[in-house]
Amino acid sequence: MFYLLLALVLFLQSSVLVGIFGSYLFVPDLLLALLFLSSARGSTNYTRGFIGGFLLDVLLDTLGWHASGKLLALFVLSFIKRKFFIETLPSLMVAYLIVALLEHSYRLLLFRSKFYYPLEPIPLLIGLLVELAVVYYFGKKLLKNET
Repeated sequence: MFYLLLALVLFLQSSVLVGIFGSYLFVPDLLLALLFLSSARGSTNYTRGFIGGFLLDVLLDTLGWHASGKLLALFVLSFIKRKFFIETLPSLMVAYLIVALLEHSYRLLLFRSKFYYPLEPIPLLIGLLVELAVVYYFGKKLLKNET
């Protein structure tokens, strides 16, 4: 089931949402949201993160930026899970915000170090808000199903 969702997310993120947002830097990172929600309560699965990031790199031709960013995000998530409990929706949202800001900053830094691309804060904020809405909606369902 996870890999079917992964294929759908990769299709959306690599083709449909790039056309809507204009650049893959501003696209909401649905792959990160999927990996976060699948690893938030159980064990952190680095293999899924690498496979998802690698396939997104292949589809977008981004030289490993997504794979390394997803592995970094999962490492930070595993650290957060060791120190804090993710039992409520606000704690889930704060943990995701930390992980997402770190991963987006990492990807943006890698991209801007190779290419000059204008930094537009409004599309970045819109993409992050869409991600937060997705994590809020599915995170509420995830926490509700586990109680």
